Amino acid sequence: MEKASLVTIIVAVLGAGGLGAFAREIADIVSKVRRGVSTRESNRKNDIIGQRDAALERADAEQARADRERALRIAWQIHAGTLSYRLRSSGITPDTLPDDLEDTLNPKKT
Repeated sequence: MEKASLVTIIVAVLGAGGLGAFAREIADIVSKVRRGVSTRESNRKNDIIGQRDAALERADAEQARADRERALRIAWQIHAGTLSYRLRSSGITPDTLPDDLEDTLNPKKT
């Protein structure tokens, strides 16, 4: 038999028997074992990376929201302080605070 026809017959037998796909799977498994990574581990690693990225995005969004809230609160405090200064400089005494509000101008010593 010629060399070319022998190779053709071997390929045909392996392909017909499904041994080609089996050999390909074996080669894939061997390469993964040599790399030290299984499919399940690599999938889990990708899941963990995705979860970490999502958590970082949520943390960044929460930090931005807190920063906006803080800036708004400070702006209102500055505005209230300006109005209080204007009232006092005009000779108007502010009303007493209700019982449930804390008096920051004259704090009670505990």
